[in-house]
Amino acid sequence: MSLGLGVEPNKYKMISYNQLTPDEVLKTNYPLQKLIFWDITSSLPGKSTTDAPHITVYWYGPNVSSDKGSVIRMKSTKIDPKYTEPIAHVITTKVGGEVSQKEGATEFRNFTMKISYKSIADLANSIATAGKLTTETTLEFAMVTKEEKASSTLPKTKILGEKPLQE
Repeated sequence: MSLGLGVEPNKYKMISYNQLTPDEVLKTNYPLQKLIFWDITSSLPGKSTTDAPHITVYWYGPNVSSDKGSVIRMKSTKIDPKYTEPIAHVITTKVGGEVSQKEGATEFRNFTMKISYKSIADLANSIATAGKLTTETTLEFAMVTKEEKASSTLPKTKILGEKPLQE
């Protein structure tokens, strides 16, 4: 079932914003309970995070992951330990929880960091400072109404993707 060209859905199953700065994250006005995923990716200045060595810290919400939102993960891809070691220290300090390795990622299970826009923005700033890397954040929301989208403080130019809810 298609909505037709130019027809705004009443509700979005998912809407994702990327390349957000910590300040943009901090000013987010979507209800926090609609946040289903966040990701902080850091890379060398001037390099694309998909091609270049990078480090990613991410969380899937309780209704999305089998771990019920109790794990924050850190994964590095082709990046020198001189960047990852200070970042890992910052994450361990700020996120807390039981640290373990699984499938090439570091897991912070039963973390103590409270999930909030302030804590995500603070973590992004801390990672950027510790690693001396450029950092961007992705936020993904579920069941967003067209009114919430219209009044969002996040830049519409940073919408990565959206899926309308087929009613």
